[in-house]
Amino acid sequence: MKMPSLWWLPFGRSPEISPQELHHWLEEGQPVQLADARTSLEYQQGTIGAARHAPLSEMPRSLDRLGLDPAVPIVMLCLSGHRSIPGTRWLRSHGYQAYSLKGGILAWKRAGFPLTPPGE
Repeated sequence: MKMPSLWWLPFGRSPEISPQELHHWLEEGQPVQLADARTSLEYQQGTIGAARHAPLSEMPRSLDRLGLDPAVPIVMLCLSGHRSIPGTRWLRSHGYQAYSLKGGILAWKRAGFPLTPPGE
């Protein structure tokens, strides 16, 4: 799938997963990879589980660094669900099974789920 030159625009749709469903996956130990598209400052304030930092602005260049497994679903995270949409589209265009966290970290926190310091 050829991506448009403005792939990073936060418009359109992408497959989503709710905070409750992601929490269930994590609690059940279902294999899932988390990629956090927020800025470094946002990421340092806490993320979900062992999310890898994957700023949207670096997405095309960071795929090798992230070491994502194409056989394991990826959930893209961001603050409100806007930056994760283009990140999810970009990953899907490269053969990954990716989802956007619906409502982002804000929805995760509203649901009462915790954030963890990066790297824990």
